[in-house]
Amino acid sequence: MVPAIAVATLARPPGPAFAEYEIPEVDAEKGAIEAEYRGASHWGLPPAEETGEGELDALRQSHEIEFQYGVTDWWMLRLTPNVEQVAGDQLELASLGIETQFVLVPRHDGVFGLAFMAGYGPYSFLVADGRPDEFEFGPVMELAPGPWLLTFNPRLVDQLGEFADQEWLGFEYATQARYSVTERWGVAVLMFGEIEELVHSGPFDAQSHVLGPSLYVFSAPDADREWNLGAGVLFGLTDASPDTSLRITFAVEY
Repeated sequence: MVPAIAVATLARPPGPAFAEYEIPEVDAEKGAIEAEYRGASHWGLPPAEETGEGELDALRQSHEIEFQYGVTDWWMLRLTPNVEQVAGDQLELASLGIETQFVLVPRHDGVFGLAFMAGYGPYSFLVADGRPDEFEFGPVMELAPGPWLLTFNPRLVDQLGEFADQEWLGFEYATQARYSVTERWGVAVLMFGEIEELVHSGPFDAQSHVLGPSLYVFSAPDADREWNLGAGVLFGLTDASPDTSLRITFAVEY
C-alpha cells in the first residue's frame, strides 16, 4: 500500500492556497484502490474577498476525498472532489482534480524514489464565476536514509481557458521531513507554499508559505487492511498565508 496518496488540489479560488496540504508519495501498486480524506480548517485568512457589507472571511474549512487506482506498478489514476466552507456559509463544491502519476524510479522501502505527476482542474466547468481551469505538473522525489523520509514535490501551474490571466507559470511546492519513531507512528515537519506567477512573484511576504509539525499513526504491519492517520498544525510565515491551519488526513486501502 502507498501510505499516503500523491496529489495536489488542481483548482481553487484566486489568492493564497487553501489546499489540504497533501504530502505526495512515489510508489504505485497494480490493482490497489485507495481512498483518502483530507481536511483543513484555517484561521486568520488574509483578505481574499470582501462582501457587500464590508466583512472579510475569517475561517475556511476545506474537505476532499481522493480515490486512487493503480493501473500498473508504475502508473496510477486519481479523482479528487473538493468542497469548501467559508464561515457562516454552506459547503460548496470548489474543485475537481483529475490526475495521473508515472513512477520513474520506484522506492519500495529503498533509499530513493522518483515519479512524475500531472493533473487538470476543470474549474470553469464546475463553477461559473470566471475562474480559469488549471494544468499542473512536476516531479515527486523521496529520499529515505534510515528512519527518515524526506519528500519534495515542486509543481508548475498553468492557467487555461478564456479566464486565464497569467503571463507565465505559477509555482507550488509540498515538502516533508518525517522520522519513524516505531513501525506504528512517526513525527514530521511539513512546509507548503505557492507563488501565483513566477515572473511577478513580488516580495516574499506577498507569497503563501506555511510550516508546522505533524503526527502520523499507521496500521500494524500484519493488519488485514492498511491505513494511516495524520494530524498537525501549520503556521503562516507571511502576511499572505493563514495564521494557523489544522490539518487532518486519513487513508485506507481496499
